[in-house]
Amino acid sequence: MKEKLTFFLLVIFLSNSLIFAQTENSLSSDSDSSDNSNNSEITFSSENLSSDLNEGGWFHENDGKKHPFVALGGMLFFNLGLSSYNRWVLGSGWAQTGWEDEWSCFWKRKLEYDRDWYWTNFVLHPYQGGIYYQMARNSNLNKIESFGVTFLGSYIWEFFCETNAPSINDMFYTTVGSFSMGEMLYRLSLNADEVSMLFSHLINPSRLWTDLWLRQHPQGTHRNIHELSLKFGIGSARTYTNAINNSDYSYAQSEIFPAFFDASIFVVYNDPYGHDSNDPYSQFELEIEGSAGKGSGEGSKCNYESLDEKLMYRIKIMSDGMLFARAPQLSENTDTTLGFVMEYEFDWHQFYELSALGPGLAIKQRLRFEDSKLEWQLHGAWNAMGTTDYYYYHRKLGFIEDFSGTARNYNMATGPMAILKIRYITEKGSSFNFNFRGYGMYDYYSQLQDDAPGSSSGWEWIGVANASFEIPLSKTIRMGLGDEFYAKRTFYKKMPDIFQFINSANIFAKVQLK
Repeated sequence: MKEKLTFFLLVIFLSNSLIFAQTENSLSSDSDSSDNSNNSEITFSSENLSSDLNEGGWFHENDGKKHPFVALGGMLFFNLGLSSYNRWVLGSGWAQTGWEDEWSCFWKRKLEYDRDWYWTNFVLHPYQGGIYYQMARNSNLNKIESFGVTFLGSYIWEFFCETNAPSINDMFYTTVGSFSMGEMLYRLSLNADEVSMLFSHLINPSRLWTDLWLRQHPQGTHRNIHELSLKFGIGSARTYTNAINNSDYSYAQSEIFPAFFDASIFVVYNDPYGHDSNDPYSQFELEIEGSAGKGSGEGSKCNYESLDEKLMYRIKIMSDGMLFARAPQLSENTDTTLGFVMEYEFDWHQFYELSALGPGLAIKQRLRFEDSKLEWQLHGAWNAMGTTDYYYYHRKLGFIEDFSGTARNYNMATGPMAILKIRYITEKGSSFNFNFRGYGMYDYYSQLQDDAPGSSSGWEWIGVANASFEIPLSKTIRMGLGDEFYAKRTFYKKMPDIFQFINSANIFAKVQLK
């Protein structure tokens, strides 16, 4: 486990998330109207920023030239600095690489799945790759070239900076995942640059390197925020677990999380409806949510078991970005978007864990009526490599024998996924929202789980649905009620199947900044 690297990257990632609200709140005052669905093409250039540059100061107008050596130098500097810190300052065993064992015959090292914490694998590795990616984007490289720099950075890290076997899942998450995370943060940093250079650097810390060498702002437009809101709520939840065809109920079938507090930020970048563009991630949606509260009294087998019993927690990151979009004009009062989409989802609850990353197709449509409007989206995608619980590892089931720490406690999985979003808005601003996410998870074969009781593959079908109703109290403040359902049914080959269910309800206040 790479706990110290995890903590280092976690601090940077959370600092970025916390500043979204202040950054985009300032942006919203100068932004265009939220209903600009008639824009048929989204373009990106440096023209919007050039008038704000002080040509006699440190920064000058972007020269438009590609600077690959600045990008590659930044990637190498980051890898060298981080690996040196872990080796010489923290003394991490996995960072003690050398010529004889790792470097002299690096091409012979065999790729394997690793057992690292799923937060490290699925969040911090994409964020680390996002640093490489943004180095390249700041240096005026296009998306494909930036992806190449990211792949090289990930390869160097896995083969030269760790004594562990190079990781298949790390290579995937650090490259493919970094495109999703890196491009979103890069675009948000351009918007933040209009407000404060400090905000921009917090969202995109790789600018500390490229600004030093290039002395110019990255290319791109600002004022692209279509919707921005903050939500704060309190709620409670009840869970249920049933091991099907098994009479051993020595575990707690029902649990109650009596009270928790949650906060979230929701950003929509450019209008999702009537969007027409060949530019990947010229339109995306991003939601980050965190919850904490009183635990149920049940915990998982971990180093902090007593704390796990007392604390309820949840971290959720949901995003989708349009890779290619067309906007057919179906009727005068309809705005439609058809295209390819990339899904990135991470949902870590004290009761369960799941994540997904993969491409798909999407249709998004807004129907404008005389005194209301209806917005809906339907996405169908393939989860190329996600994660799900390793047979309900968060809890102690009496019929599951304990096993050594050499087996991971979650699965690398693949399978279909579907997303449905519906929002109905009345003339007075009240709204009804419904969202559904469905997953079919099939475990990848041969994941170093041979000594684990559930090493055989199997299907896990998961559905998450939430509904809410909101009413406006003022132009920016809204109040609402929400309810969420989570259900999971497994079909394993050699182990008892299980059924899980969670119902959580909350009341919330929303600050609609744009």
